[in-house]
Amino acid sequence: MAPTVPRSSAAPKTGLLSPHWLEVLHEVGRQFASSLDLDEVLGKVLDLTVQALEAEVGGLFLLDARGQVVNGILTGGHLLPAAKVQVLNTVMSRGFAGWVYQHQKADIIQDTQTDPRWYVVPDDTLQVRSAMAAPLIWRGAITGIITLTHPAPGHFTKRQLELLEAIAGHAASAVENAALYTRVKNERAMLQAVIGGVQDIIVVTDLKDRVILVNPAARQQLGLPNLAARRPLAEVMADPALLAFYQSAKSETQRLGQVSLGDGRVFDCALVAVLGVGHVLGMHDVTTFKQLDVLKSEFVEHVSHDLKAPLGVVMGYAQLMRDSPRLDSDELGYVQVIIKSVRRMEVLIDSLLDISQIEMGLGAEFQAVDFIQVVREALDDLQTPANDKNIALTLDVASALPTVRGVPVRLGQAVTNLVDNALKFTPPGGRVEVRLGVEGGEVVLRVSDTGPGIPPVAQSKLFQKFSRVGQHRTSEGHGLGLSIVKSVAEAHGARVWVESQEGVGSTFVLALPIPPA
Repeated sequence: MAPTVPRSSAAPKTGLLSPHWLEVLHEVGRQFASSLDLDEVLGKVLDLTVQALEAEVGGLFLLDARGQVVNGILTGGHLLPAAKVQVLNTVMSRGFAGWVYQHQKADIIQDTQTDPRWYVVPDDTLQVRSAMAAPLIWRGAITGIITLTHPAPGHFTKRQLELLEAIAGHAASAVENAALYTRVKNERAMLQAVIGGVQDIIVVTDLKDRVILVNPAARQQLGLPNLAARRPLAEVMADPALLAFYQSAKSETQRLGQVSLGDGRVFDCALVAVLGVGHVLGMHDVTTFKQLDVLKSEFVEHVSHDLKAPLGVVMGYAQLMRDSPRLDSDELGYVQVIIKSVRRMEVLIDSLLDISQIEMGLGAEFQAVDFIQVVREALDDLQTPANDKNIALTLDVASALPTVRGVPVRLGQAVTNLVDNALKFTPPGGRVEVRLGVEGGEVVLRVSDTGPGIPPVAQSKLFQKFSRVGQHRTSEGHGLGLSIVKSVAEAHGARVWVESQEGVGSTFVLALPIPPA
């Protein structure tokens, strides 16, 4: 770590400098202010310093936090060779520069042959009899050292050392500014490379909803023009659905949603607010996936309908065989297995048809719904299986819940599936608690169980079709119950998610929007 010094020690001492040297110091400051190219400016300032103080050779070396030389400029603007860096690191530990670093102050060597602080570098042909050096100090830390040498002894004076300290103070500030500029420039270049290489659409707007940045994907996929000046978003992107999403979401910190454009394309959109900048709109084209999902749903619906007829025939003959007096006990058992299997297949087909119908849209069937009554009816139907497993099924309802808009049958189906799922995975003697209340403009249903919990890696798959996470513990279900819940939630503009901890239990949450008065 670099030694720290009081801030006052970094201030240049200019009170005794001659007018000529004040001009030199002014020129040094002007040079540092003229450019942020660190190597170029340091080279010019070093040459100016060597001339003003009548030195023979000069060097300005930058240090890291451990006091090791990382870069440097020699007289004439020459960058420090790699081999020289190794030598200077030895000098930093054994020579005059190291003494300046350790003692945190500038000083002069009047005669290198008699001063033990001077380290003679092997094979060095440079004739040096006097030297002086000053540290570059920024915010209490030494970030570099500037040195001057001359072949004659006693060449440098204390007043010259004061000028060197003043120049070192300017240099410390310039080094920090240049480093900050370089870091920002590199980060900006990296950000532009990332944004330019992303295939998703990225649009950045300012606080007045004017477009300030679009990536190549946005220009290509949305047909946006090259923006010569900041233009309002409404002029750049004219799609009503996209503008409606932006306007409705910009008051929030982050909003995710799906937008269908007028040309038939569908995008997953995310609008994120950036403090002091504006908003970042990200868009991912999911048109192909939506089309495939529609084809899949149509296929499942057709196959499900086609399966119902032959299953009805199988069930009819199986029931006739069951009622026949000619069957012995073993044969009757086989028939019962057939009937049970057919019924499970019928439940599966009905669930698939339910999902297809829900995904096709429920808007025309919407009405004002007393959600408390829907929940009570679902729990009444599930009280018997809860008692059979010795599970305590309770309901806690907040007072004065508003009505919601939706389809009562489908909402009841979603509640039933959530509670039934909790009962399946709660061991005998456990609890399933259903809580209903209002949170942040939504009617929120929470179904909590005392089951085994769900691993974090599996939670994202719970609401997918045919997902059977954790069903190695039970043979019940086809993995469609939670998928139906998700479809019902999406059809009602609602949200559904899970909060779970392994070994503690799970809470499934359904949040329905409260309609305007």
